[in-house]
Amino acid sequence: VQTAPAPLPPTDVPTWERLGADPVADEFVEYLRPTTSTPEHAELTAAARDLAARHGPREFIPAVGDWVRERLAYRRGTTGVHTSAVEAWRRGEGVCQDFAHLALVLMRAAGMPARYVSGYQHPCATAEVGETVEGQSHAWVEGWLGGWWGFDPTNAVPAGEQHVVVARGRDYNDVPPVRGVYSGGSSTSLGVTVAVTRLA
Repeated sequence: VQTAPAPLPPTDVPTWERLGADPVADEFVEYLRPTTSTPEHAELTAAARDLAARHGPREFIPAVGDWVRERLAYRRGTTGVHTSAVEAWRRGEGVCQDFAHLALVLMRAAGMPARYVSGYQHPCATAEVGETVEGQSHAWVEGWLGGWWGFDPTNAVPAGEQHVVVARGRDYNDVPPVRGVYSGGSSTSLGVTVAVTRLA
């Protein structure tokens, strides 16, 4: 897998008016509509519109990340794969997929096409070449700014070298990291780890 340093947001981005025009809505309709995991909610829509009124599209995505992190504490085991963004927001805690889902609700409510990214995060930015570590299952978002731009709301950084993309979709349910059928005794369990090695 080849990754690249995090790019800056593009400088020539569409205005909110262009994002709200029919050509964008027609092309990206699936990334503008709510889903089971990213439902519409009146208070979140109001928050999204307030953020959009104070920020142009280029600054909006990091502002959404700030908003989400102010309202969600990262806590493992407090939510599950079927927890919606609204449920996590009401609890005030969750994991990376909840941060991503809540960011998607706000981005879509403001009229910005937004998609969920499922993948892995290399946990060490300063890893030596040849060093193998356990990769962490992770999720982040991409917003359409005339092209897709990735942002990790959990860690408050643009998606870059440490982010390994596996799949993109509307929400977690489109691109779960593991899906299948397990056959075995009731006393057995399944465990999965991913080893990540920096090669260059």
